[in-house]
Amino acid sequence: MLERIDNLPDGTVGVSAHGTLTADDYRQVLVPAIEAALAKHDKINFLYEIGPTFESFSAGAMFQDALVGLRHPLSWHRIAVVTSHEWIERMMDQASALIPGQVKVFDWAEQKDALSWLAG
Repeated sequence: MLERIDNLPDGTVGVSAHGTLTADDYRQVLVPAIEAALAKHDKINFLYEIGPTFESFSAGAMFQDALVGLRHPLSWHRIAVVTSHEWIERMMDQASALIPGQVKVFDWAEQKDALSWLAG
């Protein structure tokens, strides 16, 4: 399940991942939030929290995740991934070279640092 994170600065979209993510999670939660932010801003910041209650991505979720980036390849300013999972940190470190915009991974305890970095 994806849940939107409210009370973020204008131009910042945030979601928190729990359990197993599906393609519908992306289509129903993330895509509308990104489209609404891009209707107001040329570039947006993105906060992705993947904490201890996250279990896995379905194949459809992984495909939708890739599509989100491909639909708006030049629309990302900063992407902060906050996670308690080392494998996600390693994956993001490898993938960050392919993602337009600045990408930074934060440990789960560094959520405030991630928000500060996004706002900077």
